[in-house]
Amino acid sequence: MTKTKDEETERFNKSLLIFINVRFLSPIKINGRTPSIREYEKITSIGRGTIDKLLKKDGYDVPISTIRKISKYAKISLTEFFNMFEAYLQEKEAEWNSNL
Repeated sequence: MTKTKDEETERFNKSLLIFINVRFLSPIKINGRTPSIREYEKITSIGRGTIDKLLKKDGYDVPISTIRKISKYAKISLTEFFNMFEAYLQEKEAEWNSNL
C-alpha cells in the first residue's frame, strides 16, 4: 500500500518528536529524576506549552524556532541537529522496511 503525503508527514513529524525526546529531553535529569515541565522550561528556554507538546510525542509540527532552541541548549549547530536527525530517520526507515 502506498503512503499518502499526509501519512508520510505524520510519520515524519512523529519521528522528529521521538528523536527530540530520545536525544535531547529524556537524557535531562535533576538529582536522578526526570524534570517537571517547568524545570525543562528553565533548563532549555523552551516554553511550557511547547515542552508539553514535545513530550507527548504525537501530533505536533515542531517549529524551526524550537529546533533552534534545542540546538542552542545542546550546543550544536542546526546542521549537526539535522544530520543527527537524518541518521536517525535512515535507521528507522531501515527498521520499518525490514518489517514489511
